[in-house]
Amino acid sequence: MAEQKRRKITAEDLYAFINLSDPQITPDGEMIAYVRTHIDNDTKEPRSSIWLMPAAGGTPIQFTRGGKNESQPAWSPDGRTLAFVSDRSGDRQIWIIERFGGEARQLTFMRNGAGNPTWSPDGKRIAFTALVNHDEKRELLCTPKNEGDKKAVEKKAKDEARTFTRIYWRSNASGFMLEADSHVFVVDVPAPDQAPGAPVQVTWGKYSHGGPKWSPDGKLLAFVAKRCDDEHARFVDTWVVAAPEAGSPACKATPAPLVPGAEAPKGEALTALADACGCAAREAEEAFQPTNITGSRGFLGGGYFSPDGKTIACVGHENEFENATQAKIYLFPVTGGEPRILDNWDLAIGDTVNADVRNGGGGIEITWAPDGNMIYVPVSERGTCAVYAFPVVGGKPQLVAGGNREIASGTFDSNCETLAFIAGDMRNVGDLYVMDCREFEEKRLTDVNADLVAQIAWPEIEELNFKAPDGWDLHGWLMKPVGFQEGKQYPLVLDVHGGPATCWGHAFSQEFNLLAASGYGVLFINPRGSTSYGQKFVDAVRGDYGNRDYKDLMCAVDLAIAKGWVDEKRLCVTGGSYGGFMTNWVVTQTDRFAAAISHRSISNWVSFAGTPDFGPFFNIGSHKVTDPWSPEGVEELWNISPLKYVKNVKTPISMMHSEYDYRCPIEQAEQFYMAIKFYKQAPTELVRHPRSNHDLTRVGPPTLRVDRFHKMLKWFGAYAPANAAEADATVE
Repeated sequence: MAEQKRRKITAEDLYAFINLSDPQITPDGEMIAYVRTHIDNDTKEPRSSIWLMPAAGGTPIQFTRGGKNESQPAWSPDGRTLAFVSDRSGDRQIWIIERFGGEARQLTFMRNGAGNPTWSPDGKRIAFTALVNHDEKRELLCTPKNEGDKKAVEKKAKDEARTFTRIYWRSNASGFMLEADSHVFVVDVPAPDQAPGAPVQVTWGKYSHGGPKWSPDGKLLAFVAKRCDDEHARFVDTWVVAAPEAGSPACKATPAPLVPGAEAPKGEALTALADACGCAAREAEEAFQPTNITGSRGFLGGGYFSPDGKTIACVGHENEFENATQAKIYLFPVTGGEPRILDNWDLAIGDTVNADVRNGGGGIEITWAPDGNMIYVPVSERGTCAVYAFPVVGGKPQLVAGGNREIASGTFDSNCETLAFIAGDMRNVGDLYVMDCREFEEKRLTDVNADLVAQIAWPEIEELNFKAPDGWDLHGWLMKPVGFQEGKQYPLVLDVHGGPATCWGHAFSQEFNLLAASGYGVLFINPRGSTSYGQKFVDAVRGDYGNRDYKDLMCAVDLAIAKGWVDEKRLCVTGGSYGGFMTNWVVTQTDRFAAAISHRSISNWVSFAGTPDFGPFFNIGSHKVTDPWSPEGVEELWNISPLKYVKNVKTPISMMHSEYDYRCPIEQAEQFYMAIKFYKQAPTELVRHPRSNHDLTRVGPPTLRVDRFHKMLKWFGAYAPANAAEADATVE
C-alpha cells in the first residue's frame, strides 16, 4: 500500500499546537501537575489550564478550568494541595485546591494581583510576590481593583503626563514602569472552613524583590533583589531574612481581605484602619534588616537552601565577561561570607536554546539532593539543554538526562529519585516525560500533538560541523526543502538567532519548518558569540560585532552552496534582535543576498545607548565602550552601526518591528527604513506589528504571529521565489 500523502505545515498550524510547561511532581513522586496551553478557536488567544498525570503513566486529567489563564502550579509538602495562579476572579491571584477533590479556593486578594506561590516546609504558609505602588493606600492592599478603579487608572494614563525618575523607566515585558515595586508576602493557608487571613509583607523599601525560597526549618526566607540606590550598579544579590512572626509590625501593616458579603469600613473606621496600617508599615520598614548573602559581587540569584539549612546555592556570575559570562554555582554560608565556587567545567548553566512555539523554558528547577552531596542544574551544550548533577565537593558533573533535545522545564520528587520534565526537539513542540533517576529509565507520558505531527511532511535536516577560515570549530544545521529532489536547485534562507548569547539547537521552530515547507532551504548555525560551546566561544565577539561572527555566517553560506543544491542567486537572510542587527549588517557588507527580512533589529548603536529598557549597559558591556556619549564612544559605536553603511544596501529588505518593543525600540527599524528610502537603491518596507513587544515571534498574539509568517513568505517570494513545483500542498 502506498504511503499516505502528508501535507506541508502552514502558518495557521500555530493555532493547533498544544504546549506543555511547568511540570511539578508531588513530593512522593506519584503525580505530576503541568500547564497545558492551547489557542482558543474563537478568540485566537492562548488559554491555559492545569492538568494532572500519574507518574506511572495513564490518562491525563484536566484539574482546573475556572479561568482563561491558569499557571504556576505548586504542591504542598504533603502533596495533598495544589496552589496555582488563576485569573478566574478577574485579576491574577493565588488559589488552592485539594488534590483528592473539592472546589478551588481563592487565597490572595491583592490589589495588583499575585504570583509565584511557594509553600513553607510545614505546609502552613505560602510565600508569594505582589506589586506594591509607592503611594498605595495600605487599607486597600487586599481590595482588588473594581471596574471604576480600572477606569480611573486608564483615565489618568490618558489625561495626565507620566513622570519618571529611574534609569529603568520602562520594561519590554510590562511597559511603562510605574512608581511601584515587587515585594514578597507570606499568607497562612486557611482550613477549608476558614476565610483567608491577612498577608504579611516580608520585604520593604523602594526596591523590587522576588524568587522567595524557604529554609528547611521554615524560619528564614531567601529572596533576590538589587537593594541599591546606585542605578548604575551592575549586580543583583540574594538576601536572607527571618520569616515574619505573629505580632510583629509587619503582621499589622496589611488588613485581611473582606469576607464575602461583608461591608467595607467607611468614615472613621476606614480612617482608623488606614492610620493603623500606615503606622505598622513604617515600623516594619524601619525594622527590616535583611542579610546580603552574596555581597554585591555580580548577578547571583536563586537562594536555594541546602537540606541542612547551612548553605545557600546561588547561580550566576561576577560580570567577568559582562553579559557574555557563563553562570557558575556559588555556595555561600547562610550567615554570609566568602563562597565556594564549583568548577563549571566550561558548561553553560541554564537553558539558552531558542524555540518559537513554547510557553515555558529555563530548564529544570535547580535542586539539592536530599543528602546535600549533589546539585541538579540545567545545562546548555551544543544546541541542547540537558540535566546535570554537580558534586558539591567538586569534581566532574554527571549527565542525568540529555539527548538531542531541549529539556525546557522539570522538577524532582523529594528524594530526587524521579524527575518529571518537558522536552522537545526539532520535530516536537514538547511533551511530558518521567525518569527513574536510580535506573536512568525514561518514559514518555504524553504525545499531545500526535495527530498534527502525523499529518505533516517534515524536512530532512543535516547537522554541520565545520571550520571557520581561522580554524575555529563551528556547528549548525541545514534544513532541506520539503519534497527535496536531487539534481534541483533551491533558494536558501540564512536565519540568524538573537542574543547573541543564545543558540539555535534541538528545539522546535515553526519558522524554519514553514520556510522549508514553502520550498526554501534553511541554514541555521551558531556563530561565535553563541552559548552552549564554552566561555571562550560566547565571549569571542564582545567588542567585535560584525567581524568574526559575520565571517562565520558567510563561511556557513559557502558551505551550504558547496552542497550543490543551493541557488546562489536566490539567497535570503533573516534574523531577530541581534539576528536583526546582523541582517542589517549583512546587507551593508555584501550584495550576495536576493532578499532580507530584519526583525526587531538594531541599526544604530549610537541611539541604542539611550532607548532600550536596560539602558546604556548593553552597549557598554557588549562593545567595550566606557562612555557611549563621548566623542570616542560615539565614533566606536557608529563604526559598527549598519546605518553608517546604509548607502551600500542593494538588497530588497523588509523591516519588521513591534510597536511596543522596548528592548530594541522601533526607532531602530524606522531609521534604517528611512535611510534606505532616502538613497533609493533598494526596495524596502516597514512592517509595524501592533499590540506586541520584543517577544512577538515567541509568545506574542497568535494572529500577529501568523500574519508575520505570511508577510515573510510574500517578501521572500517576491525576490527569491521558490521552485514552482514546491507549491504543491502535499508530498509523498
